[in-house]
Amino acid sequence: MIRTRKSRRQGARIDPRFFIIIGVLVAVIGVLLFILLYNGKEEITDDGAMMFTLGERNAVLIRDEKVLISSEYARLDYLREEGAEVITGEKLATVYKLGYSDELMQSLLNAREDVYRAQMDRIGSTKDARLDEMNDVIAGIRARIEDCVMTGNGENLEQLYWQLDSALKERMEYLRGKVQETEALRALYKSADDKAALLETWTETVYAPSYGVVSYYFDGYEEAMNAEKLSMLTPDLINRAVKDKGSAVWTTGDRTRACRVVDNERWFVAFLTKSGELTRTAEGVVYDVEIKGYGTYRGTALDPIINGSQVVNILEFDTDIGELLNVRTASVKVSAAVSGIKVRSEALKIENGVTYIELLRSESHVTMRVDVLAEKDGTAIIRPHEKNETLSPGVRYWNRKRR
Repeated sequence: MIRTRKSRRQGARIDPRFFIIIGVLVAVIGVLLFILLYNGKEEITDDGAMMFTLGERNAVLIRDEKVLISSEYARLDYLREEGAEVITGEKLATVYKLGYSDELMQSLLNAREDVYRAQMDRIGSTKDARLDEMNDVIAGIRARIEDCVMTGNGENLEQLYWQLDSALKERMEYLRGKVQETEALRALYKSADDKAALLETWTETVYAPSYGVVSYYFDGYEEAMNAEKLSMLTPDLINRAVKDKGSAVWTTGDRTRACRVVDNERWFVAFLTKSGELTRTAEGVVYDVEIKGYGTYRGTALDPIINGSQVVNILEFDTDIGELLNVRTASVKVSAAVSGIKVRSEALKIENGVTYIELLRSESHVTMRVDVLAEKDGTAIIRPHEKNETLSPGVRYWNRKRR
């Protein structure tokens, strides 16, 4: 009997050089990670002060304003001067609806004169000092209307017609109490009342909703850019307004916007900076803003809006808007004396427009979001962004080497 020997399978032998290569790769990766993550040096925060300065920058002016909408109109009768202070409930404009004709007013005035003649026929030549006084007022208004038509002296013709109607109505009602009513007079009274009611259907009065200053002109941005929509400001909207420099020459708007009432002591300036840079405003900081051609104003920064590659910086002002009432775009310079925690600029990192610093606490690295108040010559003044966080002098932070 022949006995066969079972062959023993030999295990695959791994070359030791494989482990050496793996070890080298791990070491290299570790070194690279260390270089990327921890290459740098410790620094110590300190107290510091600096001037924030921003050279000429195109900006937009935004107002706390209400646009008053009316029925579609043929024309407006402005009852207050442009820029005049107004109070709640004050009449600002008379709207003549689309389709209105001056013949409606003339028909009403003629009807009131018809009533007067009929009333005087009943009274006769009785002397009445009060009536004489009313007639003098009416004659004075008629003379002003004639002068306005003939010489174009700048008076508001529509307002004069309304004054005349009011004076004629007052006289009619005064005599109504003195003259015994007849069928003929009753018909004339009704005719005048009907014409007055018809005129009311073709006109509309616009009243001030609040205290402020009134403006009757528009540039097309007053509804997109106002105090209620600050959070909706975008770089595209600001750039479009800046580019449209013709908006500084104001014209009447469409046929439904009657006027604006502006809070003259609450307004804003907005401008853009780059989200990848340290230069931007910081919420609550007070800045001096030189508006080219108008003077220097002091405003307080709102929280900037980060939008892609740009930051929308907004400053709020509580001084009289004055000549800036109708200004949409301007060139501004911004400055402020600031103080806070001083660090090396290169220690700050920006991710998606947000700025951070890496603090060293108990041998661990802690990231804190910060606001940069000012930056110059490699040094920055910062503060914690979150209100509940603190940052003091003497705190260690990591300054990575930038390549």
